[in-house]
Amino acid sequence: MDARYKQANKEAKLSLLLTFIYLLGWIVCAYCVSDNIGCLGLPLWFELSCIMVPFGFVLLCWVVVKFQFKNISLEQIK
Repeated sequence: MDARYKQANKEAKLSLLLTFIYLLGWIVCAYCVSDNIGCLGLPLWFELSCIMVPFGFVLLCWVVVKFQFKNISLEQIK
């Protein structure tokens, strides 16, 4: 099998894993946290699920793209 296909498959699996991690993080923060007031004056569940989780997820995506994704040529190999 061409190495490009292996890399593309790996990147697709990582993207799917990141999607599930984000969904799980959002669900946990939105539904399992109390209604206390957070540091921004908003409900804690909202601050975590809509502000903190996305920031953390952006950092996680940056790390995955930086260290796991690779530039590959999409041109045909003869």
